Amino acid sequence: MASGFTSTKETTNYARLCRLLVGVGTQVLRETFDKIHSPGRLHTVLTTAPVNATLTSMGRMRVINPTQWGTLMSPTVSSKDFDITLLVALLRNICGLAAPTAAIWNIPPSPSDTTKEADIVRIRIHRNEVFAHVNSASVDDATFNTHWVSIMAPLVRLGGPSYQAIIDNLKTECMDPEREQYYQEQLKQWKEHDENVIEKLGEIKEKLDFSTKSILQKMDEKLDISKQPVAHSVEDANVEG
Repeated sequence: MASGFTSTKETTNYARLCRLLVGVGTQVLRETFDKIHSPGRLHTVLTTAPVNATLTSMGRMRVINPTQWGTLMSPTVSSKDFDITLLVALLRNICGLAAPTAAIWNIPPSPSDTTKEADIVRIRIHRNEVFAHVNSASVDDATFNTHWVSIMAPLVRLGGPSYQAIIDNLKTECMDPEREQYYQEQLKQWKEHDENVIEKLGEIKEKLDFSTKSILQKMDEKLDISKQPVAHSVEDANVEG
């Protein structure tokens, strides 16, 4: 996207949605994380054996990248340095939250489900819906208002009533073109990170499936070999009888 584009009402609408998801979303998810793992004990929590093992596994699977790993392992680690992709990954994996829908984090939860887990999923789903407009980077007023209300609801539930006024102010606050582009780029990076993680997990699953298939084939071969002498012995016994 060109850096010198001209803003319109529709492009500003899109940028506001990006800002709501990335700017407010990051802060709300950070506060949610801090309530589970207090900032004063964060380094201790991250270096305990079970959590460190989970983080190491996430690193191997590229769910967290080397830069994020360095941030997590710093003696002065702070959630203030976590971007939104890292916050979502940590909330899912080391915060004791249960997947809201049949052990799956990617399916839209029931409208009646207003748990933390469900609202974290909603934020990610709304991100995908907003990102669907990336090619035009513009959203008409009716679509903008629909998305705004849908995104605001889980953010206010997670962050608390004080976020209502913050979000209402963002809806009309002036945004310059550079700021618009910044939040659009941040949303794009978040989406690309998720797609990369899904791709890596798919590759891992394929390798595991292949390994499992190979093991089962070898077991079947061994069983076939072990059955042959038994069948022969039974045959001999019948002849003798």
